Amino acid sequence: MYTLLSVLHVLLVAIVIGPAMLLPWLGEKALRRRDGDAVHQAGRWCMAFNALTLVGALFGALATATSEDYSFADPWLIISTTLYVVAVVNGTAVIPGVLARIGKDLQDSGGQIGAEVFEQHRGRLLALSGLNLVFYSIVIILMVWRP
Repeated sequence: MYTLLSVLHVLLVAIVIGPAMLLPWLGEKALRRRDGDAVHQAGRWCMAFNALTLVGALFGALATATSEDYSFADPWLIISTTLYVVAVVNGTAVIPGVLARIGKDLQDSGGQIGAEVFEQHRGRLLALSGLNLVFYSIVIILMVWRP
């Protein structure tokens, strides 16, 4: 049972984590084009893929529960789970909210936002997207390395 759950966990994570990590950057690209609809779409996709990572996490938790070698008390698992929770909250709630706000501002202004507002939006989005990328990357490293 452990092997099946591990395979399902790895397959789902391999399919879903990449887009979850990289979709916010499509929102930044749409922001540079000043396309409010594309920014909204990137936010919706970002939320969907980050939420789908929960299915992979469920299989990972089930694999850990059925494992004889690993325990929920292992330090690498505690650290990676904590960082994963932060990344999922950031990717399903914070980043899509920022992208929705940016998209609304772009739509309300017809894509003509000031340089200062543009840089504020871009900076906030890049910071949050970068954090998400770092958190997911550390989780992947810890899951593969298993120190």
